[in-house]
Amino acid sequence: MASKIYIFVPINIGRNLEKLLKRKAPDAEFISPTSSAEELKYFEKAFGKPSGDTLPDLVVTLQPEILKYFEDPAVSEHYGTIEEGFPPLRPDLRALGFESDRPLLRPLLFTPVIMLVNKELENYPVSWMDLLDERFAGRVIAPDAQTPVSMAFDFLMRDMAGAAADAFLQKLKFSGMPFDVITGVNKGYYDVGLLPLPFTRYSMGKNLDTVIPAEGSLVLPQMVFLRKDASPESLSIAGELFGKNIQRFFSQLGALIPVIAEVSIPTELKQDLNFYWKGWTWYRKLALQQAQ
Repeated sequence: MASKIYIFVPINIGRNLEKLLKRKAPDAEFISPTSSAEELKYFEKAFGKPSGDTLPDLVVTLQPEILKYFEDPAVSEHYGTIEEGFPPLRPDLRALGFESDRPLLRPLLFTPVIMLVNKELENYPVSWMDLLDERFAGRVIAPDAQTPVSMAFDFLMRDMAGAAADAFLQKLKFSGMPFDVITGVNKGYYDVGLLPLPFTRYSMGKNLDTVIPAEGSLVLPQMVFLRKDASPESLSIAGELFGKNIQRFFSQLGALIPVIAEVSIPTELKQDLNFYWKGWTWYRKLALQQAQ
């Protein structure tokens, strides 16, 4: 039976990454959804009623919803520790609490989420809490509600602001992909957009500015899970993902934060690792609350 490799990464690098990996494992079955909605349907099918046949050898995802399924022993018992033979987490991220608190979960990269603002806007928001001001009601756009970015933004804003975030989130506009966010803010339909850092590269030369909020960028972990009985092909792919070449690919071409010390962080962050992050226990708790 062919190895099953499930991988869903930010769309700006997904196609190129899959091509690279298929060269390493030409006989493996790569499962790569084309949307977040499709990804959630796959999770329910593969992990909702798990069996040895439905569970992929290797799982790579940014979607917080995956944490719900790994709370089920019927899923987690099939997956093992990802430590031996893999590089340690870079010291600067470890110092900020990004070291996984569970051995079967390992972060592969991190995606910062920042604000995109229209240059004609007076008095830019400088913090996430500024968005709760009445002047931004209905004037903020985010990608589709089922995307990892928007799902995490919902529970992180509630964590920051509590019930005060309700009115703002009810008027938050959801539309398509990050490119739709760029278009909406650039044309002045919205004042502010919620944008993953990688897509700021597509906003250059437009009527747009970026803002890293005072509380820090929101940050989404790309999570990796590996079956205990993973095939040699899957182990090889996992090793490639944490190797220098692909980690450099994440940083330089994807503007994503690599997890190994040998690769520098994206130039867009200007070496500024200011994130809104309180640890894995906190992140898991928020994700599970939203998944209920």
